[in-house]
Amino acid sequence: MHSPWPLHTVVLDLDDTLYPEREFVLSGFSAVDAWLRASHGIHGFETEACRLFAAGHRGRIFDEALDCLGLSASAELVAAMLKVYRDHRPNLRLFPDAEELLNWAPSVGLRLALITDGVASVQRRKVTALGLESRISCTVFTDELGGRSFWKPHQAAFLRVMTAYPGPPRGYVYVADNPRKDFIAPRALGWRTLRIRRSECEHSSYDGSQQDTAEREIATLRELRHVFVGSPS
Repeated sequence: MHSPWPLHTVVLDLDDTLYPEREFVLSGFSAVDAWLRASHGIHGFETEACRLFAAGHRGRIFDEALDCLGLSASAELVAAMLKVYRDHRPNLRLFPDAEELLNWAPSVGLRLALITDGVASVQRRKVTALGLESRISCTVFTDELGGRSFWKPHQAAFLRVMTAYPGPPRGYVYVADNPRKDFIAPRALGWRTLRIRRSECEHSSYDGSQQDTAEREIATLRELRHVFVGSPS
């Protein structure tokens, strides 16, 4: 059994940490499907896009789904579809253990912050849909710090949290799901790191290397109760 950590601030990732990102993707496919039917008389996009996504396709799903329908994926059409996808209002729900964490952590004196990558306008819609604006007072959208070059593993967002919530570096813990990028910066800054590996989520099968993985791994955010011991001196 690991000994508990003295923590003062829990910093959270968003996608596949607090809610299932798959819900946003499927919601977006539905919005694009409705737009295609109304504006172009194209039917069947959502079915094909969901099938491709379930089969592990990423990156060019819009093009591939249109191809499956026997249609030409012009750059203009795909760009318009992408805009609909990014601009739609998603219907999202927190994981049950995330809901519990957001209630529990402040009650024991832990401060909460959020760091999230992605197009800022899209991530803001997710935060709004999940009702996080009133529950996490320090949210850093890495895209707003200077564009994609400031996305993780850049340290800027983590330094922003340390400015907003000062404290000893070992009192911060970053909880996230993707070892490819999430833990490099906080580890370099002396933070604790926790990987949440949810079996149904995008990066669950990736093990990571010794250099980029987290200090510990958990299967549910409820396990945070077992690593927290109180504010450090």
